[in-house]
Amino acid sequence: MPTVSREQPSPSERPPREAHQAREMAESFGVDPERYDRARPRYPDALVERIVAASPGPRVLDVGCGTGIEARQFQAAGCTVLGVDPDARMAGFARRTGVEVEVATFETWDPAGRVFDAVVAGQAWHWVDPVAGAAKAAQVLRP
Repeated sequence: MPTVSREQPSPSERPPREAHQAREMAESFGVDPERYDRARPRYPDALVERIVAASPGPRVLDVGCGTGIEARQFQAAGCTVLGVDPDARMAGFARRTGVEVEVATFETWDPAGRVFDAVVAGQAWHWVDPVAGAAKAAQVLRP
């Protein structure tokens, strides 16, 4: 009879993984990007306007941009947006709608010396490692 080693907890005893550790779940949204884009609610215009008004300039980095829903809203508000998303299918959809996107997880993405006036992550920050993500955001924000 197989036994479970007490050195390794059984699946039911393991603590749940934090979202940023669940890459396969995070990247499952790209299965049908058209449907995702149609079904996902837009962000309140007042929220976008408030962020734009508080930003020292128009350069916005959209972390986990997905299909570009939030990025397009910031573009419509006069911003220049660069999206970063780990799913090439989602990024492809965003590009077809006019959003510049680089495919990478935010933690491994290379900013190549670029700086931004604002970093936004519409309902995507929980997919980012909280320590590495905060450090990367601090690195790319204009002083």
